[in-house]
Amino acid sequence: MEQLFPLCLIGEGITSSPSRGMQEAALAASGRDGSYEIVDVDAAGLPGILRDLRSGRWRGANVTSPYKFAMAAVCDELEGDALRTGAVNTLTVSPDGKLSGDNTDAAGFELALSGRRLWPVPESRALVIGSGGAAAAVVLALSRVPVLRTTVVARRINAARALIDGLAAGGVEGEMAVALWDEDYLERVVRTADIVVNATSAGLAEMPFAPAQLQASCTVADVRYRPRPVDVVAAAEQAGLRSCDGVDMLFHQGMLSFQRWTGDAPPYAAARLALDEAVGG
Repeated sequence: MEQLFPLCLIGEGITSSPSRGMQEAALAASGRDGSYEIVDVDAAGLPGILRDLRSGRWRGANVTSPYKFAMAAVCDELEGDALRTGAVNTLTVSPDGKLSGDNTDAAGFELALSGRRLWPVPESRALVIGSGGAAAAVVLALSRVPVLRTTVVARRINAARALIDGLAAGGVEGEMAVALWDEDYLERVVRTADIVVNATSAGLAEMPFAPAQLQASCTVADVRYRPRPVDVVAAAEQAGLRSCDGVDMLFHQGMLSFQRWTGDAPPYAAARLALDEAVGG
């Protein structure tokens, strides 16, 4: 039978992504004959994937690391938060093969933390680890609180500076600064942070801080959702801090993408059940 609503996820090292189960459950629950393909590709293969997109092989796609900025650059138009971050996680393909790029990560991050009553209050101080598309979305979301100041830390300080310069050019307001990936340098920032977000694939052993250094009122969030328990989150909980991993963000950004592709309200319950089964304990 012809697949009438083919979708996909484009990234590298993503063969175990739980998004397929979530999105195919959403398609089925909405009465659509569709599929969600995992497209694990290296950079050399991206031009071929782009040709497939424009030819109509898929009606829409999610984009994940490390291609959120690269795919934004080849879109025919950018909308919403993609304009502000310069990164896309959601592509929609028109009947004539044009690509429209959007970004549901910032809204997904806010919905995830708000749902757990972890969303920071205005005038908070934030520390964001990372310089990729996820970090850009997190900084954008926090600017809407608005936080008093966001400090961005990346292994390459030039990448962190490029991130905040790009956000400022996209119209993102608020005080943003960069800091060295160094525990001693970061000590004061860490001690005064109200929220710390790991927006990288790095684990606890690589972090330039220890949860025990954070003030008792600090919230710790990690965009990673595997392996569970996520080590940064587990260490934060052991230190008595409020924390969450990236499962809720994955869910909300995915459902916002689904709504963007279909124009319909997502079937949240069916999608969440499938996601939880796919992610496991």
